[in-house]
Amino acid sequence: MKKKFTKISSLVLVAAMAVSVLAGCGNNAGTETAEPAAATEEEIQEGTAEAIEAEGAFEGTAKLVIDYAQAVDPKGEDIVNGAFQATPEERGALATQMIGTENQFAGMNIGFSQHRIAGSEWYEQLVDFAQAEADYLGVNLTIYDANDDMNQQISDVETLINLGMESIIVNPYNSSNVGLDSIAAAGIPLTIVNQAVEFSGPYTFVSADVEDSGYKAGFELARYYDETYGWKDEVKALVLSASPQNAESDRRRWGEVMGWTDYMLDKYGKNNLEIVAYQYYEWQPEPAMNATLDVMQANPDLDVIFAACDGGSQGAVAALEQIEKDGDVMICSIDGRKSVLEWIKNGDKGVVADAFNDPRQMGKWAVYMAALQASGVSTPSTYYVMNDLVTTENVEDYYDPGSTY
Repeated sequence: MKKKFTKISSLVLVAAMAVSVLAGCGNNAGTETAEPAAATEEEIQEGTAEAIEAEGAFEGTAKLVIDYAQAVDPKGEDIVNGAFQATPEERGALATQMIGTENQFAGMNIGFSQHRIAGSEWYEQLVDFAQAEADYLGVNLTIYDANDDMNQQISDVETLINLGMESIIVNPYNSSNVGLDSIAAAGIPLTIVNQAVEFSGPYTFVSADVEDSGYKAGFELARYYDETYGWKDEVKALVLSASPQNAESDRRRWGEVMGWTDYMLDKYGKNNLEIVAYQYYEWQPEPAMNATLDVMQANPDLDVIFAACDGGSQGAVAALEQIEKDGDVMICSIDGRKSVLEWIKNGDKGVVADAFNDPRQMGKWAVYMAALQASGVSTPSTYYVMNDLVTTENVEDYYDPGSTY
């Protein structure tokens, strides 16, 4: 079925920097090396393309070049560290809106290596919106699905290199370096989407700040639990961490547990969290359901569940429904799926917080960043999409029954 998408203005920022900032700064995702001087509002409004020298930064060599006709949307954006970043309101509102201008990169060839699609609504949305953005920009997007086989993904990446792709997007398997060195050696611009990976070559990372998302969700779970029950000396918790040896999964779990801990330390000067079980579920509801059933059998008085993603919370809720304890255990999660937001809205399944991790945003921005790189534009080392926290208090502002996600 052909999806309909709306258009926004072209949002392009050229950051010309005479150090290792080209195409992702050549460092691990999320690392900023320095902050060049920002343009004044008057300079932006005049549409000048003059270089703005950052005195002392990079020994006087850093320059920020702004093309007003392409870079500034009438609604206004922030220029941060030489890279376009939408305001939180815009990032939250543009999930189904295409980036750039129609046929902006007509005929460009971009490859996309996705570690798995089948069985995941999240991955399906990621790939669907990557394709939609490519269609809008006039890009020929070649997508390979490795079906969670690391060796297959390495082979897929090699094939994309051999096909002469002008830019390559990779959502890596298990945080592994799945042929990324080969992409760098071939001089092909690289965009990594969703999954953090240890890699020293140049790239742009498009994702959400999942550790921050986890922190906000865990903090809200602690606040809600405390306001409901008051202080308890021992709060029994299940941590559903998606996948072993997976940086994305680890960061979510770290954030959630830290959020809970900081709330309790801030208010009481001590922590009451007892993690009775730590289980993996490979991002899928059924393994999460089985893990939750096992833990509930051994710990029928479980109090809270930290779910690394909505697939985990969906599995946990299904397990609690089976034993007629849905609503008795409080849950926090990350992803912002419509079905989980509905549970927060209805208040009957125990889910009290869910931070957005929107695959639609990541899919379209990954393609746009990849296209910019292929056209010679420097892109930020990291582009984080919106990760607003949905709670019982603000869910009406976010829940959309007509959403595709």
